[in-house]
Amino acid sequence: SRVSCTDTAMALARAFCATPTTPTRVVSARVARRRLSASPARRARLVARNADGHDVSVSLPEDSVGDGAAETGARPELLFEPPPVPRPAAAAPPADLAPLADALEPPLEPEPPLELPLEPEPHPPTLAEDIAEDAFPEADDAASSTGSRETLPDPPSAAPGRATRGARPILGRLALCRNDPSLAPYEGLLKARYDLHESRYDEIVRNEGSLKEFAESYKRYGIHKDVSPGAKPGDVTYVEYAPGAKRLSLMGDFNEWTPWEFEGEKDDFGNWTVKIPNAAGLRHGAAVRVAMETSDGEYFDRIPAWIQQIAPAVQETEANYHNGVYYDPPLEERHEWRHEKIVDDQNSASTHPSSLRIYEAHVGMSSEAHGYGTYREFADTHLRRIADLGYSAVQLMAVADHAYYASFGYQVTNFFAPAHRSGSPEDLKYLVDAAHGLGMKVLMDVVHAHASDNAIDGLNTFDGTNGHYFHSEPGLGWHKLWGTRMFNYGKYETLRFLLSNLRYWSEEFQFDGFRFDGVTAMLYTHRGVYWDFLGGQSEFYGEHADDDACAYLMLANRLLREECADPKVGTSVVTIAEDVSGQTGVCRPVWHGGLGFDLRLSMGPPDKWATLANEPDFNWSPSRVLDLVTNRSPEPAVAYLESHDQCLVGDKTFAFNLMDGAMYECMSKSVTPTHPAIERGVALHKMARLLTLALGGEAWMAFMGNEFGHPEWVDFPREGNGFSFQHARRQWSLRENQELFYADLERFDGGLMKCDKTHGLLRSNERLERKTAHHVKDDASVLAFHCGTNLIVCNLHPHESYPYYKIGSEFGGTYELVLDTDAVEYGG
Repeated sequence: SRVSCTDTAMALARAFCATPTTPTRVVSARVARRRLSASPARRARLVARNADGHDVSVSLPEDSVGDGAAETGARPELLFEPPPVPRPAAAAPPADLAPLADALEPPLEPEPPLELPLEPEPHPPTLAEDIAEDAFPEADDAASSTGSRETLPDPPSAAPGRATRGARPILGRLALCRNDPSLAPYEGLLKARYDLHESRYDEIVRNEGSLKEFAESYKRYGIHKDVSPGAKPGDVTYVEYAPGAKRLSLMGDFNEWTPWEFEGEKDDFGNWTVKIPNAAGLRHGAAVRVAMETSDGEYFDRIPAWIQQIAPAVQETEANYHNGVYYDPPLEERHEWRHEKIVDDQNSASTHPSSLRIYEAHVGMSSEAHGYGTYREFADTHLRRIADLGYSAVQLMAVADHAYYASFGYQVTNFFAPAHRSGSPEDLKYLVDAAHGLGMKVLMDVVHAHASDNAIDGLNTFDGTNGHYFHSEPGLGWHKLWGTRMFNYGKYETLRFLLSNLRYWSEEFQFDGFRFDGVTAMLYTHRGVYWDFLGGQSEFYGEHADDDACAYLMLANRLLREECADPKVGTSVVTIAEDVSGQTGVCRPVWHGGLGFDLRLSMGPPDKWATLANEPDFNWSPSRVLDLVTNRSPEPAVAYLESHDQCLVGDKTFAFNLMDGAMYECMSKSVTPTHPAIERGVALHKMARLLTLALGGEAWMAFMGNEFGHPEWVDFPREGNGFSFQHARRQWSLRENQELFYADLERFDGGLMKCDKTHGLLRSNERLERKTAHHVKDDASVLAFHCGTNLIVCNLHPHESYPYYKIGSEFGGTYELVLDTDAVEYGG
């Protein structure tokens, strides 16, 4: 029932909503730096929920919204609509609310009121979550420590979205299908996929004891000290899977490359074991290769598949082959870890309690000099600046060794060896440790979708066959566009190799998570080649699906989150999928029937931004920009304006698309008037980054150097460019010159990262299927929307300013300006 506005009603409004003049934050993009008032045609509505769960709305008159409320003294009217349900008796109401309670019919509930939350209320639990809470009691500590798949899951108080230990589908039904009616026709296929993953898990546990022990094979395979009974100090053993070989031996500079001096023995599963006595002189740093002979008499040599270091080629441009290195440094040469992995707040209700702001980096091209950047140089020169900008994670590309440098690290030849051009394994550990010391996670861009077709340095035809770890059939074994070899995830030893690879990087190098490259090529037998994914759910499952690959990804996420979880870190590991298909369930827990990733890359918007950057201003309408950024999968995503993909040769950086040749001569702030292309480009570069971060996902990513508008493009040394490093480096000196706009763009990027850290822009996107805007005016080119209690207002008009423009807001009160793309310090 309605009641007239009284002092008591105002007291109730204060009790529910805090003081009406409590400062509320606003983020501004190209808007006059003055306080905003609401449009007379629009009302702000504050909604609270009392202790009974009944909605209470406070409607604010036009003259009381925004700053005017504090000045006019206007009071809101109270609208209370209790549902027709019985309510239990309760204690007496607070004294200051008693008069209003007596005046209302029916009477107000006497429970104390709740404050209006500053953040949007999370969605109610799904049916699956409700059932899970009832079906699974709190896990027993002893049972949880066994690693068995029968282990009970975490209690319901665990953070939503987190994978639970040992959780299983409820009553044989997948929550993924129960919560999405469009998946009902495919529930049988998805359940079969889940069961395949379970059967693989069971097989591994029967044979190896646990998934964790299975993934510890990197300590047994490859070249290691011989610790078997009867071995002497200095003895070495070499274990390799090569079922196609008839003979196999290890050779190197320690025995003057004599092929059959130390020949191995083969077991029934195709695993070879070679014993090298101490007297042979095989020591740390020795160059090695494995010699093999097939049943048809073919002889060849390869680099051991599990090798942990690669010897640099003498002349890279002449494509000399590489050698493996026996890596077993003495204790005094090993890196001593000083910092632990970054631990998230396990009490937070968020999947990612600390907003993930990722700085994507390629160490090799991180130097300004014409050459290869090193791990130690990157750690000592760049990490501090990245942390100061406000990034919370560094994502390292091209970590695993790759013989062809121009592949950008995506044609891996040696999966257990760090890229040799940038330093030793201990140097990489130094980098990761330094990042942890600055409070940043370190993610690895891992390539498990395919491998280089290089047979001399890599895994292709490793044992003389087309199979080994790969599909032997031409249609499945090679990627039609990339020419790379495709893994056969249905093979037991392929699972051993790849799962051990994840554990190796996670434990030996302390990586905090992984960005899985090329997931689309893994999920489908057509590898995504010439496939537009416009047909909906039917394209994701069934005849085109590679269920073996899906089962591997489920095991990988289960390994990282359950089996190998650090007791100190818990489930803070982060996994990100690079999938362009938009398949449902990629970011759902494994026991729901999903693949288990935390996030997926939002890959559509960056390409659309690149197209829009080359279009005239009248195409930058608020409705188009809003659709560009928000038209994505509803699952948690990493938003980005541009990654390395957008600026590879054949394309340009976003800044260079906007300003092009004017960047060579006109980036100086002392040149008056400012070149129109520079003025426009600098403004839109900042606005596009703000809009993408605020609207596009639950995490953010930026590629190295593009935060300050790096010009031109990326192109690695190759025959086609005369093996030039001109575009395989970062021109850091541009940002150091305070007379150039590059410095202003970097300052804005730091301001944006700190704004998110302080005011939670990214976290406001969690649990929202799609972000919406309440003010989209194409005629005025003005866009306004909320990020939690933050208000973002953006003027996209190329020449009109609106000093008295009025914007409605869901939250009444006084607004404080916290970020302005037009600020002088950010380039005006």
